[in-house]
Amino acid sequence: MKVTVKVPASTANIGSGVDCLGVGLSKYLTVIMEDSPTFEIIFKEGFDTDIPFEENLFYTGAKRIFDKAGKAFPSVKITMMTNIPGSRGLGSSASAIVAGVYAANSYLDDLFDESFLISQASLIEGHPDNIVPCAVGGFTIAMMEDGITHYHKIVPNRDLRFITAIPNYELPTKLARSVVPKEFSRQTLVTQLQRACFLVGALSSGDIRQLEIATQDLIFTPTRQGLIPGFDAVTSNAMKAGALCAMISGAGPTIIAFAIHNLTQIAQAMKQGFSDVDIMSCVEILQADTKGAVVISER
Repeated sequence: MKVTVKVPASTANIGSGVDCLGVGLSKYLTVIMEDSPTFEIIFKEGFDTDIPFEENLFYTGAKRIFDKAGKAFPSVKITMMTNIPGSRGLGSSASAIVAGVYAANSYLDDLFDESFLISQASLIEGHPDNIVPCAVGGFTIAMMEDGITHYHKIVPNRDLRFITAIPNYELPTKLARSVVPKEFSRQTLVTQLQRACFLVGALSSGDIRQLEIATQDLIFTPTRQGLIPGFDAVTSNAMKAGALCAMISGAGPTIIAFAIHNLTQIAQAMKQGFSDVDIMSCVEILQADTKGAVVISER
């Protein structure tokens, strides 16, 4: 048997939608899992080094599904290829987990439904905001309750583009989360909730004129931006060049801007923002991925 899984990248939080909002993006992890006399994992395009076995989230996701089915992990060759950079706030961990649970389920003749797979993947990740857009694509609103992930999917404005400025350093999610205060004022929480609700309405209706205020985050960004040299310059440059909004992508350090016009100018301005603080970066203009995980099974 041979299973090929292609999973998109994602951006999460989307400013005010902390741990619940996300968008699938047009960068991809592809994993091939096929019968083999011996078990092995091969890292090809996109991996500078091999990932230690105990840290391989594709294997973690797949094993969880085999365990739930009461089956031993089969003897397979796993080949992994990606253009999603790790520890940059673009859902590299979530894409690997999603690929693992979907690949294992295909090996099990689709024993479990998609809702179960997404819930299991979210439990591994700890939050569903990256998992859901990686799994189903589009703009997603997700929440977890009693170990079950619930979500809505919306296809965003077809003209919307996502410009990423990816600096040449990593920011582990664990570190990014560690600096966030544990308590907030009532007014902060109310304002954040208002903005997140307004953001969902704006993206679902296609009326994206007020994304700048709707995406302003009072929870994560004030402390996380200090971990991202160049944050102020990159976001300011993006807005001056015509972006609708600019923010940290996921846990960072990638900065992402939403735009419809002046895409090249915005990308160049964001790159210059990092250059001004002597940081090299890669800028890309991406589309929303609306398909999510795609699985091809061959017997």
